[in-house]
Amino acid sequence: MVSAKYKNHAITVSSIVLFGLLWELVASIEIVDKALFPPMSAILGRFFEMLGKGDGTAPSYLMLRHIGATLFGLLAGFFLAALVSSAIGLLMGINALVYQWLRPIITMFMVVPNIATVPVIILWFGLGMKTVIIIVIMGASFPIIYTAAAGVQSIPQKMIWAAQTAGATRWQILRTVVIPGSLPYLIAGHKLALGRAWRAVIAAEIFASTAYGIGFMIYDARTFFDTESMFAGIVVVGLIGLMLENVIFKYLEQNTVVRWGTTTEKRI
Repeated sequence: MVSAKYKNHAITVSSIVLFGLLWELVASIEIVDKALFPPMSAILGRFFEMLGKGDGTAPSYLMLRHIGATLFGLLAGFFLAALVSSAIGLLMGINALVYQWLRPIITMFMVVPNIATVPVIILWFGLGMKTVIIIVIMGASFPIIYTAAAGVQSIPQKMIWAAQTAGATRWQILRTVVIPGSLPYLIAGHKLALGRAWRAVIAAEIFASTAYGIGFMIYDARTFFDTESMFAGIVVVGLIGLMLENVIFKYLEQNTVVRWGTTTEKRI
């Protein structure tokens, strides 16, 4: 019997393949001009072409260079945001006074679109990877802070009282009750943050990158009306995002909240 793990992988791959075939069918009908909506076969052809050694007019392994630059900016910014924002969110959930002081400031900045802060960050830090990472941090921080605080506040008070009655110190309560109890919220917040980090890194690369990055590639291809390269970049972003979520969060969930029984994979 095929295990549930392989069944899920098969469904995921089949879903992506069917989507690609549907794209190919719609493009072949030419509801939209192929110059504007190229078929998936042409997009994948351009993708593999950009993976190769090049033809002398472009650097070798160009797609890998773009992907590497984007992943570095994305993951560096995301993990820095995760580290700092998780601590701030947990502190806000634990301490009501801290929550009251920080909530208005965080709410005020959370509604500001990342794209609006890009020109300011460029003025302060110039062009380059530093600016990209800072913009990713700003984009990813707020969902983590809010969900971490909400996770702590969702823990039943009687669990805290039970730990205190058993003689647990504040650090022990934090380590054995607060963090495990709020982990489903933390994981959900980090998933949201990763999605916002993707949008932030692409926007940052469009304006602040000087050589490489998928966002830079998409915007540069627009200049030459190279829609196949543009869509190749968009497809790559989606596929890498899917893989990162499955690698980072699926493994984390399986070995924490699902294993502990604080959440379940079963559906009604």
